[in-house]
Amino acid sequence: MVGFSTALLATVLASLAPVVPVSGGNALTLPAQRHAVRIDTGSGRPPTWLLTVQQGGTEGRGLSFFRSDDGGRTFRFAAAIQPDASHADRAEVLAVGRDVALVYSFEAPKLTASRRHDVYFQWWRYRPETHDWAPQPAVRVFDADDTTAYSRALLARDSRGRLWVQAFRLDSDGGSTAVLSVSTDGGTSFQRQANLGRVKRRGGGRLLSLGSKLVFIYAMHDGFEPTRLRIRDDAEPLDTWSSVRDAFSDGIYHGAALSAVADGRGGMHLVYKDESERLYHRHFNGSTFGPRTLLEGSSDWAMQAATTRIGDTLYVFYNTMREPNVSYEVRARVLKDGRFSEPVVLDSRRTYKGYPNALETLPEGTSEVPCFFGDAPDANSRGYVSRVALAVPGGGGEEEPPDEDEEVPGSEPEPGELLFGDTFPRTSSSGLGSDWRLSGLWLTDGRRAVSDFDNPDGDNLALALPSRCADCQVQVRLQAFGADEAGLVVRAEGDARYALVLLPQGRIQLRRYRGAGFTVLGEAASGQASPWDAATLSLSVWGAGPVRLSASVDGQVRLRVTDDDPAALTGEGDAGLATPIAGVWFDDFLVRVLGTGP
Repeated sequence: MVGFSTALLATVLASLAPVVPVSGGNALTLPAQRHAVRIDTGSGRPPTWLLTVQQGGTEGRGLSFFRSDDGGRTFRFAAAIQPDASHADRAEVLAVGRDVALVYSFEAPKLTASRRHDVYFQWWRYRPETHDWAPQPAVRVFDADDTTAYSRALLARDSRGRLWVQAFRLDSDGGSTAVLSVSTDGGTSFQRQANLGRVKRRGGGRLLSLGSKLVFIYAMHDGFEPTRLRIRDDAEPLDTWSSVRDAFSDGIYHGAALSAVADGRGGMHLVYKDESERLYHRHFNGSTFGPRTLLEGSSDWAMQAATTRIGDTLYVFYNTMREPNVSYEVRARVLKDGRFSEPVVLDSRRTYKGYPNALETLPEGTSEVPCFFGDAPDANSRGYVSRVALAVPGGGGEEEPPDEDEEVPGSEPEPGELLFGDTFPRTSSSGLGSDWRLSGLWLTDGRRAVSDFDNPDGDNLALALPSRCADCQVQVRLQAFGADEAGLVVRAEGDARYALVLLPQGRIQLRRYRGAGFTVLGEAASGQASPWDAATLSLSVWGAGPVRLSASVDGQVRLRVTDDDPAALTGEGDAGLATPIAGVWFDDFLVRVLGTGP
């Protein structure tokens, strides 16, 4: 079943880009859960993608929704799901028409008894008048006490519209019980069902609807025992499940190191890591599992898989280790006509890449299949959820909507190679470090760069010396507290530069500086709810005849312009930060080359 030509993957990659800042490289735990959905809202709009991310306190947030309206290429903060980052909840999401159903529960490497470790179900209802989603009150499905805990909640909806929630309960002897509850009234209330199984250590598994059946597979941490299986037919009474039996002889690493998707024909594709930490695929025909196929023979604790199905084709993403804990690759293989392609490397940068996640299914004609993953110096350091995508030969693609304030001068190149990045993890009362050339006063406080000088005669500039480029994208997270202006510069050379400026009136400007003055090239609404809020600014500049510029705020393109004036800046220059006032915070600074791809 292996070895067909990689010609299928010849047009390998779309963009590699950071999506959301997070507190650690394992932000997309739990691998068995689905963290993203795609919703077609009609009315000629492109589909909306919603991604759930536990930011772990980064940007002051916990578990949140992030939204994309451009096919998952860029995301912006949409709403808080569970904002208390001290309780590291993760969500599984399920699209039901235009609404979103989800469950959230605690997830961490260690689990101890706590009355906080409950499981909640929640609806997010679509509002057509505002084209967004509003939460209904969360419903507690499993209620923990001081002697137990619930975690790893999963959600399935059967063919009768009933909602099933499965989780694992920590027992007093250190074992786990697979508990189950069902709602027959659309999520208003849930009724406990008989337990599905028990394991001697912490458990994990997958609950999935295969059309007219539900299937539940489960295993446990650190135990060389078979993976087990239970099935129910939707037409049977609620309390009717098959007896527990072995699904296959090998266990699943931690019980949850897996990704599963219904095959659309009453069966299931399962990609999992076994207890020897190798990656395998099995197909389930609705009754039994077939033989396993080895997908990756190297072994590592962090390797995980994510799967997406388009029609009868299965796309498998996974991370492989090159150097423990600090250097990984993201790879992809494709199952088509019963055979797997050879692996293709999608991202080989020297970073830790943890816990990939992907959409469960995409429609025929899709042009690319994205994968999201934690991207950081190591598993415990701050980083990003990043995105990479595999091109689909002959796919049509989803159009990006035009922005009401923008001029559309042409297609923007994709960001590729990272030239320079700085999260300012140091403390200095004078300067930003040897990589920066400064005018005005700047400091670092251990978490960010801070402007430290009011300059009525012009900007304080901080230019990153390793960032020199012509066609590039520069990005930063900043907070100006509603005062004056602050932003990014690119192609800075002498007294000339392009700048994206965030204004306190809820507007942004694209400017061209030459000499002592500047020319406003374009202006648009920033989209911020309040000028006091932090914002992620991104400025892309490319071309020379003419020069094109694209400005984004929180992942949403807000302004595009073309500079065809004789004074346009056509050569290379530095990228950096600019503000005329003291007290502006800058963080997560990135510069990427445009148009090269990884």
